[in-house]
Amino acid sequence: MLGTRSPWLSRGGFALAAILTSAAVVAPAHGAPAIGFQEKFAAPGVSTWQSQATLSNPGTFGADGAGDGFLLIVRTTASRLGAFSSGSEYNGDWLAAHVNQIKLKLNDVGTSQSLEIHLSIGTASNLWQYNTAFLPPPNAWGSFSVDLDDSLNFTHIINGGQTFASALRFADRILVRHDNAPFQQTPNTIAGDFGLDDIELTNPLVGVPLPVTAAARPVELAAPYPNPARGAVACAFEAFDASPVRLSVFDAAGRLVRSATLEGTGPGRRVWMWDGLDDRGARAPAGSYRVRAVGIAGGTSRPVVRIN
Repeated sequence: MLGTRSPWLSRGGFALAAILTSAAVVAPAHGAPAIGFQEKFAAPGVSTWQSQATLSNPGTFGADGAGDGFLLIVRTTASRLGAFSSGSEYNGDWLAAHVNQIKLKLNDVGTSQSLEIHLSIGTASNLWQYNTAFLPPPNAWGSFSVDLDDSLNFTHIINGGQTFASALRFADRILVRHDNAPFQQTPNTIAGDFGLDDIELTNPLVGVPLPVTAAARPVELAAPYPNPARGAVACAFEAFDASPVRLSVFDAAGRLVRSATLEGTGPGRRVWMWDGLDDRGARAPAGSYRVRAVGIAGGTSRPVVRIN
């Protein structure tokens, strides 16, 4: 039930002892969200991050390369894959701090696992998940961003009758987890692992210079249009390299419905039209779907709903 707290998201479901260790933080040092904050993970610590998954810090091959640590999140058997932080740097009034964008770097460690990583923000009783899924590249770092200005791009996964603005004003955590559309409080399970590094709190209008680390730019998929849709759906995306882009449509059960591979044409914006048919030419039934756009540097995924 959406209104019921889950051990996965509530503070009481985690072993809190002995995991609050050191992390490298770029100034300013503070006890609340602030523009210009950047969290990097100095080995051997996992900072203030907590999870029922296994957390560790390999101490090397983070976003800055050899000798740079990162947060490694692992599930060896199919379960909920993710972690959250209630550290003071994420705990407080995001609106008053004028922080409206979160940047982060992700790595699909090892072989490709079809991960769809989302960020959520809020409290244990009022949590909102960013609808755009991040598809990190395998064994490489991709740079992603979450825009906090538009509540329409978030799903209320724990609904205590409070607003998105309230979640930002009284936030006590951010959560990063694997999940597939349609979204609800309990995420999809998976056995896998991924890396998290270089979390930045920013506001593009203010523009605070931060240390720059090399990371590829994954394919950015725009919101499918129209949504909901009865007929064809326009899936616009932007690529930042010349590699081929694979478009895939999955249903709510995770079954592949339609796929296409577009040859790379260099950086730029393109549109792929999903005609609403599956790979056999049959009309896809009404329901929830997700569209994935992936290149060599990773990609993004967005939900879409078909109606009769």
